[in-house]
Amino acid sequence: MKSLRDHFLRLDARSLGLFRITFGLVLIADLFGRWRWVRDFYSNEGVLPNHNHLFNLRGKQQVFSLFHAISTEGEAHFAFSLALVVYALFLIGHRTRVFHVLSLLVLVSLTSRNVLLENAGNYAAIAILALTAFLPCGSRLSLDSLRASLALRDEKRDTELNDRSRASEAEIAAERLPGWSPTSLAALAVLLQLALIYLCTALQQRGEAWRDGTAFYYALHAERLASDAGVWLRDVLPLGTLRGLTFGTWAMQLAIPALLFVPALFRWTRGVAAALMVLHGLILGVFFDLGLFGWALAAAAPLVLPGELWDAYERSWSEGRARTLVYDADCGVCLLLARLVKRLDLREHLTFQGNVTLDELYVRNQTGAEERVPMPKEVTPELVERTALAIDRKGRVYTRGAAVTEGLLALPLGWLAWPLKLPGISHLLNALYDVVAARRHRISELLGRQACGVPLPDEGEADGGDAGPAPDVPAPAVRTARLALGSLREAAVLVVLAAVLAQTAKENPLPGAAAVPQGAVLAGVASWPRMLARWNVMAPEPPRDNALMVIDGQTRASEPIDPLTGEEPRLQPAGHSGARLGQLWSDYLDRIRRPEWSDYQRAFRDYLAKGGPQASGKGREASLSGFDAYWVSAPIPAPGEPAPSSFERDKLFSHSRGGTGKLGERGLPIAPSVLRHHGKPN
Repeated sequence: MKSLRDHFLRLDARSLGLFRITFGLVLIADLFGRWRWVRDFYSNEGVLPNHNHLFNLRGKQQVFSLFHAISTEGEAHFAFSLALVVYALFLIGHRTRVFHVLSLLVLVSLTSRNVLLENAGNYAAIAILALTAFLPCGSRLSLDSLRASLALRDEKRDTELNDRSRASEAEIAAERLPGWSPTSLAALAVLLQLALIYLCTALQQRGEAWRDGTAFYYALHAERLASDAGVWLRDVLPLGTLRGLTFGTWAMQLAIPALLFVPALFRWTRGVAAALMVLHGLILGVFFDLGLFGWALAAAAPLVLPGELWDAYERSWSEGRARTLVYDADCGVCLLLARLVKRLDLREHLTFQGNVTLDELYVRNQTGAEERVPMPKEVTPELVERTALAIDRKGRVYTRGAAVTEGLLALPLGWLAWPLKLPGISHLLNALYDVVAARRHRISELLGRQACGVPLPDEGEADGGDAGPAPDVPAPAVRTARLALGSLREAAVLVVLAAVLAQTAKENPLPGAAAVPQGAVLAGVASWPRMLARWNVMAPEPPRDNALMVIDGQTRASEPIDPLTGEEPRLQPAGHSGARLGQLWSDYLDRIRRPEWSDYQRAFRDYLAKGGPQASGKGREASLSGFDAYWVSAPIPAPGEPAPSSFERDKLFSHSRGGTGKLGERGLPIAPSVLRHHGKPN
């Protein structure tokens, strides 16, 4: 039972820390992708002014967004800057729980500001971020945990720096955030949510293209779905390889949930599940424009890494990366940096030695034991007074900037420091090192530290005042408060999990699946944060036609132009410039043409009349005198067949006097105004 508890109700703190880093990077990348279109989608100058959005919703959906308070483009840029700060602080783990919740609020607000941009990627990212907010994602690999560790062990000399003994239970408890608990329903909720995303996606992909293996072929030929990398992939891979990718991706979506809940061989099943999550997410993220869907699932892979894999990684040791760092023992900032580096050295490749004793060199072997070997002859008292040293196992001595580089190379992800060895960069690093080294004692004083890192005495200490050591055991009232807060947390997790299950059952009708009662409360818990659980990605199969919106417009100088592309209007769906506008525009244009979103077309027409996405900074010169909007589609040829010569056209709306009227006069056969749809929209 203990093993099952650890497997299903606990997530390793190191896994949570790595998840926070990977997910934070995904959130920042997504923010920059939206920032490109901040005027068009997040200001009143764009396709959907905030008042128009709220008026047309009129209670149809439960939507909340902080960005509804923003009107101008300048305000939107300022709000995005604040969002970037929130995401960055979540990434580094500063007051992690606070900025975790704020990051969730920012993501929900970005999603809810324009519901025409929503897709499964938004729903997946929000659900994962919401459920992990109940877990201690800042207990390891964070600024919070670094501060706690520095306060717990205040090393003053090299012998203490080289003490790598594991922390006691009391020390571990002291490093944890208040109210931290290793066991929580939130861990099970996260695993269930991930399993449901994969399982529901796979079970809804029941179309013929998934059965015969052509799903990736059609998806990569649909300009709305394929990324630039996907367009390249479809041109270089034969059909047989695309079939293998199709079947492999679908099989991964079934294998991952099974591996997450296999009650045995935990180290291997979870490790394989994490690897498949990364592979599956990268396939969808790199080759398709599905928003956050693939990237969010790949970033969530660290969540399922078991502690046994982390332990095995930390026990691994490479002699080629072992280094001894010789630092100035009378420099407070030098000692502080050594303490920081020690906490980053997860695999214990580094040994620390003050420059006081130079008779022998301290080195660490593969077992973790400390040895003494002869000091290299070139190491002299004069040398260690001028620079820090890094000495490898072969006795090679590195000084100045090279010593810094060698120390970084010994750390996890140390390969990122290789550019510091390049000519030019290494010279610049040496110059910077010399500037800092010459002022290291002054910097130590500014940081409030003297020799050996001893803090400078404050007024209270000078007067002999001493507050005394903090109590090791929390007071009974504190323990009671933490127990009450922990119980409330578990109750909240239970409510959110119930809402997730009910919403998933509602939005993903599967054969033989039992209905889950939802009710107004659970519906609200799922709807307000936009955890809508619509996992119909490329389901039941990808579209079998290429479709795009063409704006047949004319400027005030009577020049033909499509404001979506900045070029003359053209019919061909394949290779259309609108595809390069990205996933946000693809989702928006696919929705705005549909009858259920017709209430929002007026704002879109006004936006196009001002010049559309190509009008930024052009003012009146980009405005149109009139235009016609068409939805144009052409069937994707079956494998081995030639491209079709016919197109289907559906006129959506006109503005002012209409466009040039030449859309159907280009010598291309135009089919009647009938629009066929294959499968459900993503």
